Amino acid sequence: MKIICITGATSGVGKTTLAEMLLRNLKNWAACKVTACTGGSAHRCPRGKKDCGVCSSLKKDYEIKKETVYSNNNAEFPFMARSKDTHRLLKAGAKAVLWVKTKPEFLAKSIKRALARLKGYSGVIFEGNHALQVLNPDLALMVLSPDGRFKRSALEIKNKVDLFIKNVNNVQIKAILEKVRQ
Repeated sequence: MKIICITGATSGVGKTTLAEMLLRNLKNWAACKVTACTGGSAHRCPRGKKDCGVCSSLKKDYEIKKETVYSNNNAEFPFMARSKDTHRLLKAGAKAVLWVKTKPEFLAKSIKRALARLKGYSGVIFEGNHALQVLNPDLALMVLSPDGRFKRSALEIKNKVDLFIKNVNNVQIKAILEKVRQ
């Protein structure tokens, strides 16, 4: 099984958009979004918000949720879920999508469990900087911020990145797909 890690220099730079573009061209691939939750007084929201509630909802060491497609007549996705990254990955063609929420010290264990649940697929796209801390993927991509900034988690993994992407476009997607198919 091949593994691609999509990371971002900052939040909101287009990691999910890049994953969607790749998944539309990769058959029998799965996706896994990884969120590391620190908590406590040093807590900084990994999603770039003040406190989105994701980390405070984590009651165990880690949690792995499988995203599902909801069907209601012709409405493929419910209105409230259409903007969720995991639903976007499903809609783009991922055969399965998992969301790993984990405390940092359980990152390796939770990703190993997620990979076990995704065996049998041709490959997995991992979205999130923390996944690259513990994985040795076939390809590691980082979407850069237009203003040149890097958040701390991006700086920690920068040396493991194979390809930096400034603006996601079709030419870059073709080049990435060629690397994946080698």
